[in-house]
Amino acid sequence: MHRGSILLSVTKSIRSFIFVSLAISVPFFLAAHGYSPLDTSIVIFASIGISTAFLYTYTALQWRTKTRLLFLSSVLIAAMIILFLGRSPLALISAIVVGGLSLGGRDYSVNQSLEQFTISSYSENQKEKNAMFTLYNFASYGSGAIASYFLFTLGTNNFTLIFLVDLVLAAVQIVLYIPLNFPDVARHEKGKAIPDPAVRSDVRRLMVLFSADSLGGGLVNTAVISLWFEQVYHITLSQAGLIFIAVNIITALSVMGSGYISGRIGLVRTMVYTHLVSNVMLFLVPVFHILAVSEIFLFLRQSTSQMDVPARDSFVNTRIPRDSRVSANSSFLAVRNGFQIPGPGIAGVFMEFFPQGVFFSAALVKIAYDLAFYMGYRDYRI
Repeated sequence: MHRGSILLSVTKSIRSFIFVSLAISVPFFLAAHGYSPLDTSIVIFASIGISTAFLYTYTALQWRTKTRLLFLSSVLIAAMIILFLGRSPLALISAIVVGGLSLGGRDYSVNQSLEQFTISSYSENQKEKNAMFTLYNFASYGSGAIASYFLFTLGTNNFTLIFLVDLVLAAVQIVLYIPLNFPDVARHEKGKAIPDPAVRSDVRRLMVLFSADSLGGGLVNTAVISLWFEQVYHITLSQAGLIFIAVNIITALSVMGSGYISGRIGLVRTMVYTHLVSNVMLFLVPVFHILAVSEIFLFLRQSTSQMDVPARDSFVNTRIPRDSRVSANSSFLAVRNGFQIPGPGIAGVFMEFFPQGVFFSAALVKIAYDLAFYMGYRDYRI
């Protein structure tokens, strides 16, 4: 496997550790400062909105790929310095504004679209490309499990240590970018429209589909799930860490199986079949008001919920022509991030009046996406 794809998988894992640790811990951090669940959901909502604005702004920069990645890494370091030194809700909000930090628990940064384009350029062999994207996503969820274990072992709300570790990791990411070479991006990729009308049409259709998936995903991102368990079952940060250890380990292991399944039944069927199963399990999470049962259905959901991600990355970076991939990936990230924005706000209202509605509505929206995607792309055989 190409050395560059391994290093980029490590940078992806670093960002995932930071975002997962913040997504799980911030609801407890804000609760310690007297914030209600609705107040916390508004902060999460704002963070996703700001990170989306970040995505649009920095995607349009007329800079070389490596320059953009180094700059974005520097901005992340600055944000984590603010959070570590301030350790207050105001410092958190300032860090979100400066660094475009999303508290959704997933990496929807500009870095990802540039890294995906770079990985796709390493090989045109479909099997090898599937393997590289599988590793890229496995590293992300494996790192999420490590972040969850870290929070579990703390035992107390030691937010100072959490923010310090995140700061150190942000510094490591920029070091890893320095020795890497990145492929040149076609001129029109830098914030300009894709020239081929057929490709533009395909990208628009995929943007609509991915936006529906993200709308449902925003209702049950990591921070919202952490907040939901804290609100409904009154768990501690350490207990939340334990839950997300299992969540991320199960997810990471399942992601490793995605390449094998897609090799047998194709990328589209892998995306749809595994996602449908996970969304049925998601619907069942709040049905029985017993902590252990809710955890079991959450774990069952995670056993297939992200198998579609490596398949989707490979699908997009195969179907879309090479010279349009950065622009397309940036557009997909923008809509995925943008349509997550309403989720935490809606979830906050549900938690005030009907907590089960968080999972019910998310599952139904995501099932509708699965069916629509299958109807649109079921004839795509790769």
